[in-house]
Amino acid sequence: MSTQQTTTTGGQERQETDYSKLDAVNVSFRRPAKWYMYVVKRVLKEKPTTVIKARPSAAAQTIRVAEALKRLGYLEITNYSTTTVSDSRGLDRFLVINVSRTKDFNKLYDAREDERKKMLESEVKK
Repeated sequence: MSTQQTTTTGGQERQETDYSKLDAVNVSFRRPAKWYMYVVKRVLKEKPTTVIKARPSAAAQTIRVAEALKRLGYLEITNYSTTTVSDSRGLDRFLVINVSRTKDFNKLYDAREDERKKMLESEVKK
């Protein structure tokens, strides 16, 4: 089952992720922390809990994302751990942070989405 949908914007095809089907958010340094914060919030909008995980090279980025969302009141960190998975390529190590949304999550999320939409509309008008 695919977690992606195709949409066309401005003549270009773009894959949109179905956040309700994500079991975990895999963090790396390929994108900024703010992008991962947005993805975690989108997943938590669909599910009450999720997992934020990364390889050791992106551990700092993972912690930055989880701590920032906790400080802003979106989530609670329920557990964190490290794990090692053995496969044909060798050992893969991960930092795993289990999070759950707070009781104020929906209110905070909706307020921020309204802000974001207004900002995007003002940029389009320029």
